[in-house]
Amino acid sequence: MTVVGDTSVLRYLVTLGQVDLLPRRFGQLLIPPEVADECRHSGSPEALRTFMRNPPGWLSIDRLSAASTPGLERLDPGEAAAIRLALARNAKLLLIDERLGRRVATNAKLRVSGTLGIIADAAQRGWLDFEMTVQDLIEKTNFRVSQEVIEAVRRRIDTCQVSEPARRAR
Repeated sequence: MTVVGDTSVLRYLVTLGQVDLLPRRFGQLLIPPEVADECRHSGSPEALRTFMRNPPGWLSIDRLSAASTPGLERLDPGEAAAIRLALARNAKLLLIDERLGRRVATNAKLRVSGTLGIIADAAQRGWLDFEMTVQDLIEKTNFRVSQEVIEAVRRRIDTCQVSEPARRAR
């Protein structure tokens, strides 16, 4: 499965010490050079800059780019490049957190998820504790999310965990 990432998901998962969720779930992650540059920028968290000094084999910087997509001019260079790369590679998923970027990507018919979605997926698989990880995300980073969104994700996780034994019983 081809998965493309934007800066934010890498930033938050590296900061939380949960970046290994990405290869565990997706195998490979593609990022455009603009995202790599944002990750290495002096304003990025030190942990992210350190991570990018010697990126793991599952993280590939892909220079392929596609024609422009409407709305990209309103995005920062990393978001725009990630969307172009996802379109060019026919990615099955784009990892992006920013609301406007997600809207532009979904308008371009891309499937999107973000940091909270990765955490929820990992919690459903029993790989981490959702409550503790979301608390760390909010306390240790500048991640912004409403309580309503957290509640909706929590309900989705609870529904999936309740329905899983029922599926097995069939």
